[in-house]
Amino acid sequence: MANFNTHLFWAGSFSSLAAVATTKLIDLPANETLLLTALGTIGGILPDIDLRHSTPSQMLFTMFGAIASLCWLFANVLDYSALSLWGFSALVFLIIRYPVWWAFHQFTVHRGALHSLAAALMFALITAALTFHIFDRSSTVSWICSTFVFCGYVVHLVLDEIYSVDFMGIRIKRTFGSALKLIDMERWMASVTILVVCMATWFVTPDPIDAINTWKTADEEWRTLLLPEWLQEKF
Repeated sequence: MANFNTHLFWAGSFSSLAAVATTKLIDLPANETLLLTALGTIGGILPDIDLRHSTPSQMLFTMFGAIASLCWLFANVLDYSALSLWGFSALVFLIIRYPVWWAFHQFTVHRGALHSLAAALMFALITAALTFHIFDRSSTVSWICSTFVFCGYVVHLVLDEIYSVDFMGIRIKRTFGSALKLIDMERWMASVTILVVCMATWFVTPDPIDAINTWKTADEEWRTLLLPEWLQEKF
């Protein structure tokens, strides 16, 4: 299994290149590059959220708690005093960071259902819905954000499989096949839950037609936008 630094490096590298290419191809604002890079990198460490006491798990639940806390604060800013807002926001953060984190790990196993393509799809759909409804981004940007989370997630799964092969000894470790799988057949209840979440979330995601049309009408001069001059003639 690849370690945290390896996942962080490759997810960040892939996401930054893809983010620059995407902003150039469909003419997104430059600040979206940083957002897409961050989302792809988060996707790249997200599968290890099921590894208790790991850096990704602690980091991600801290981030989820902070996001939920800020969302609650801004949704209720006119209804409470400043001290009450601060106190309730802190409470929301602490509940997600500790009790929810603890409860989550009572029902998850590392390299279980969350190490699957179905889980990658689930987090991608959740990203599209949250980006559109909570952060008020366009449907196109929301789907692009979800795609980056999905791709970062898959990069993580692929790295885990690569590190399951001992190339020096030319042997396959016992962990091979436990990361890059469609669904987890051994833990079918968890897999069914993931599929149900996917189907339920789909109904609150934005219409993907705008995103599809945006890519169809993307600048056809992709060579000029993405490749250096010496390489353009070869494609």
